[in-house]
Amino acid sequence: MHKGNHIAVVCNYQLKNNRIGSMDRFFIAFNKVCIDKGYIVDWFFPKSKAIELYSGINFYSDSDSNIETLFLNHINTAKPNYKYVFTHFIELFTPFYKMVKNQMDCKIFAVDHMSRPVDGFSLKKKIKRKLKYVIYKEYIDKVIAVSQYIKTENVSDYGSSLKRKTEVIYNGIDAKLYHNSSKSKSKESSKFKFIVVSHLVYEKGIQDLILAMSKVEEKTQKNITIDIYGEGIYKSELIDLVTALKLEDVFSFKGSVDNLYELYDKYDFMIQPTYMEAFSLSILESLFSNVPVITTTVGGNVEIIENGINGFLFEPKNIEELKEILIGVCNNKLALKESNTYEETRSKYTLDKMVNNYLKLLQ
Repeated sequence: MHKGNHIAVVCNYQLKNNRIGSMDRFFIAFNKVCIDKGYIVDWFFPKSKAIELYSGINFYSDSDSNIETLFLNHINTAKPNYKYVFTHFIELFTPFYKMVKNQMDCKIFAVDHMSRPVDGFSLKKKIKRKLKYVIYKEYIDKVIAVSQYIKTENVSDYGSSLKRKTEVIYNGIDAKLYHNSSKSKSKESSKFKFIVVSHLVYEKGIQDLILAMSKVEEKTQKNITIDIYGEGIYKSELIDLVTALKLEDVFSFKGSVDNLYELYDKYDFMIQPTYMEAFSLSILESLFSNVPVITTTVGGNVEIIENGINGFLFEPKNIEELKEILIGVCNNKLALKESNTYEETRSKYTLDKMVNNYLKLLQ
């Protein structure tokens, strides 16, 4: 096989039938464009079974190996001749990249989706990260940051020398899927409907939303419903907290679904009380549906949410501030200013732009 047209995409991302999201749609769109341009693409996912959406791709997985081991075993046994290797959701500057480079003369593009803890890394971890960068920096040809926030943090973590080999490529959304009704968000009598789309882990801060709601007076609570979509190891704790605070009439856990794009515009606001975020696809999906977002001032959130314009921002872990936003919205005391922000978002963060920006890396 000619070296110039063979690509590997190594994704630490488990495929699931009941979770078809914007990242999946990017993978499929990128695969199609690459094929149209004459490339052959091999995809690697950990512990995944082929699902219908991915039926047209070259797919590698097994039930035991982590993603790095899966790929290293493949290149050691199959001896492929990759010209380009992309990694997604894999830690930067580790021995993995050196082992790949030692096997093949390829270009490696490492896509960094990693959010940072709200209080930053410990000193010990910062030192380790800098040391790994010094040892393994030569084995990554370019780092792709999914937000300006990620680029800035990486330069701070690893040093200014990383700036010249980092490029920001924002995530993008397939606008055709999302309804963008222009319904008014100001309501007098009907219930306010909020949506949460999140992996259910402590770092996503959903417990803060539950605690904030417990502080809202009962009269206002009766006019609020909050539907939570997603799964995760913290789900049982969240359900127990809802039960303990007698908020079962407010919160509903909906699990994972594959048609979120059809659901956003049924809600008045999205809420994302996260402690850490790189660049949220669910926030973009909500905005593409003209649904404003209540979220925290972390990570890439502040690059897409303008306070009082297309949503409201609050400090992470500030339960009192979140409570006041919820009360203000539901009592019509907090209103969003009219703007063309939604149209700008739908123009700037498209799937086509995202795919084309990745394709340029091959030129």
